[in-house]
Amino acid sequence: MASREITEELVARVVADLHTRYALDEDDVRALGAKLAGPARGDRRTENLAFAERFVAVHQATFDRLGQ
Repeated sequence: MASREITEELVARVVADLHTRYALDEDDVRALGAKLAGPARGDRRTENLAFAERFVAVHQATFDRLGQ
């Protein structure tokens, strides 16, 4: 799956579009960015913690040996 690189130019174009199309000021754009980033960040953190707990449980003997 390919993805487009998020460049400074692309960010500037999106911000300009938000200013023009939706009359958002800088604070509005920051608030929008925070809302877009917030839930995904929390979901990834939850997934990472669950993975870490499973990994440690499966490899407990290894961690015990390394701790000695």
